[in-house]
Amino acid sequence: MLNLDKFKKKEEEKHKQGMTSLREKESSEKLTQVDYKSPGSFHIEPEYRELIRKQTADEAQNFEKSIKEEGVREPILYWTHTLRDDSGKARVVHTVVDGHHRCEAAIKLGLEYVPSKELKFNSHNDVRIWMLRNQLGRRNIGDAEKITIALQLTEFLGVEAKERKKRQVESFNKGQKKQTEAKAKVKEEVKEKSEDELELQAFKDTLNMDPSGRINRAEEAAKIAGVSTKNVTKMKKIIEKGGENIVRSVIDGDLSIHKAWTDIRASEKDEKGKSKVKAKPSKAALTPKVIQSLLQTSGVVKAIGKVGYAFRYQDEAFDAIQLNELSFKQHNDFNIRFVEDGKEVRQSKNIEAVQFVKLNSQDIFPLIIGYQYISTADDLKYISSLNELATFCHKFYVVVNVDLAKEAIAQVKSENMVVGVITIDKEHKVEVVHESHYIMIEEHKELQMMREGIYRQL
Repeated sequence: MLNLDKFKKKEEEKHKQGMTSLREKESSEKLTQVDYKSPGSFHIEPEYRELIRKQTADEAQNFEKSIKEEGVREPILYWTHTLRDDSGKARVVHTVVDGHHRCEAAIKLGLEYVPSKELKFNSHNDVRIWMLRNQLGRRNIGDAEKITIALQLTEFLGVEAKERKKRQVESFNKGQKKQTEAKAKVKEEVKEKSEDELELQAFKDTLNMDPSGRINRAEEAAKIAGVSTKNVTKMKKIIEKGGENIVRSVIDGDLSIHKAWTDIRASEKDEKGKSKVKAKPSKAALTPKVIQSLLQTSGVVKAIGKVGYAFRYQDEAFDAIQLNELSFKQHNDFNIRFVEDGKEVRQSKNIEAVQFVKLNSQDIFPLIIGYQYISTADDLKYISSLNELATFCHKFYVVVNVDLAKEAIAQVKSENMVVGVITIDKEHKVEVVHESHYIMIEEHKELQMMREGIYRQL
């Protein structure tokens, strides 16, 4: 069993000898908040693990040696929350938010206990923001890596901006009286927040967003990284077009941001020149964006809408259905949140595209159609994971290349799924080859989908 007094005494001795970093000093100054847990009792969330810098083989070996000789000096920081598995079963977990390498090394070395400290967060998105900000606090980090982390951070800040816009709209809709009460309640809650929560909130309050709830990612990333917007734009181009090796060379300092950007620009100009001499233009590759665009063709929506209409109005003959008043709105990369009692209980998931279809002028509740693109035969093996997403839509389809049609239909049938199958060929012809069931959505899910759709239009 580790001894806390002995641990504190050791840290104080290190301070006197000037052997402790500022970050370690801050950690040990809060030793009254440190407890001890078995390293195996922590939960490592794969998504959060991807947010931190990966160690090289040599770094991992030296780090493990250091832990073996000196033990875990800095507390592992964790968030206690409820996690639900795919079956909906809940359990309380201590998810690591800082100290993944320390935790893994301690497990490998068979350490019985490690120092740890609990942090408070309101959501998974807050954890992501905090972790990336924490990464920016590392020593000896160059501009390229700062920008890379800052660009990741702006993705989650974009989610925060949308949530803030939602709260503003909800507050406005509740009226002035309720708005005043809500502000008073918020003030009370702020008083009860921890120092870490208040610091995170202060950072989020610096976020600049336009009236529609959007942020300028380049400007925000430049502000966070402390660099020029021009360098952010260049680094963004390198990340998107340069490939993993070039990005790594820039981050490691072997190649400057400007040189890598200039080389990519020159390569693009060469490719553009070659494409001009091609005799016959070809169809665009089937990227998610292209597929999302093809799904909006009126013929596709009308064909699916006709089947949905037949389920809703079963007294009408199918051949007599015209749908002359049909209208729809499509939202791409639609976010599905798993909420209970107003709180997100699991990480949200995305649907490639969601359409809200008004079948006639009398319809109050639109027909909700979901589409998810599956690009490979290997991905088809995990098609059953879409069952849960399908429960948020009246009709749900997997979209595949025409070559995967038979395999997709066979997989859907073998899994007894209610989803349909849509194919797209090289000429961009879209066809429903296996019809989806009409799914009765639970009321709270239907309202959640409609509310999210309305927010998307603001």
